[in-house]
Amino acid sequence: MKRVYISGKITGEPMDQVIAKFAKAEYELGTKGYDPVNPLKNGLPQESAWEQHMRVDISLMMTCHAIYMLPDWKFSSGATIEKRLAEDLKFKFIES
Repeated sequence: MKRVYISGKITGEPMDQVIAKFAKAEYELGTKGYDPVNPLKNGLPQESAWEQHMRVDISLMMTCHAIYMLPDWKFSSGATIEKRLAEDLKFKFIES
């Protein structure tokens, strides 16, 4: 089963909406036979610093072979970093 990292805007958004959109993506990828990796489940407390989250999230991303970009990724500096890294490392991009 192909592991797919989910990337999208988190910072500055209401957390209930963030949780819902990542959970929806996780569910949809799972129904398509993928093993989704949700960065909201990275083991850190939500209030941890952005830099801490990015370090752990990128580590999680490196266990994957593909990435799924949520529609709002362009409005996130973290997701922009993840997209660039995925492009440089020749990740497969999964479409919705």
